[in-house]
Amino acid sequence: MENLKPEDLRIATLGPATIPSPLGLSSRYGDGVASYVADTETVLYDLDRDRAQAGLRSGQPLPAFERAGPRAQIFFDPSKTRAAIVTCGGLCPGINNVIRSLVMTLHHRYEVRTIYGVRYGFQGFIPRYRHELLMLTPEVVDDIHEKGGSILASSRGQQDPGEIVDCLQRMNVSLLFVIGGDGTLRGALAIHAEVKRRGLNIAVIGIPRPSTTTSPSSSRPSGWRPPSPSAPRRSAPPTSRPRGPPTDWAS
Repeated sequence: MENLKPEDLRIATLGPATIPSPLGLSSRYGDGVASYVADTETVLYDLDRDRAQAGLRSGQPLPAFERAGPRAQIFFDPSKTRAAIVTCGGLCPGINNVIRSLVMTLHHRYEVRTIYGVRYGFQGFIPRYRHELLMLTPEVVDDIHEKGGSILASSRGQQDPGEIVDCLQRMNVSLLFVIGGDGTLRGALAIHAEVKRRGLNIAVIGIPRPSTTTSPSSSRPSGWRPPSPSAPRRSAPPTSRPRGPPTDWAS
């Protein structure tokens, strides 16, 4: 990564963001209200102070990621936006938590009312598999974090990005959230490339599978937490068996 340039980390946009966000956050720091993130805010790729200072002294540009977080202006009109969520590849702890968080945030915070759950991974987009969609609402996902596996099930293997984008167009989907590991995210990149080739206004968001993500200060996967000795006892045991994979799914 020695030859990394700032433009390598720049995120393309679909167009100007002109619609006020429905979140109602603050644009002023220090007022005690959670703030929006400005498009100019970044996080340095190399957090080492000495190397950063050496780069500044030599006049080299400092590669940086765009800082994640809610923006004051958004591109899609929530009242007319349809979203889709798909989980692919191997199952792991925490996937249902991610699905639940997405649905709750889209519905309650952004007021997106149409959220499709695409079942059985990328197969769910392909007509010949005949997999039905699952409409995701707060009621549907209310307790799925207590269940193992993925409420949307999964599958492995490549599918034609063209057929997937055809399906997104038929469904009039504007936001596609793809949850999975390396292979899944490569698939999301291929879908994005096809969307870009067609000039469509569809955002493809890749979310790394929880058990594959760790922070720089911890070797523990983000999808796993040790039990707390002070946690209240559950009235019913959690569902430990992964649920929903098709019969030809293999680890």
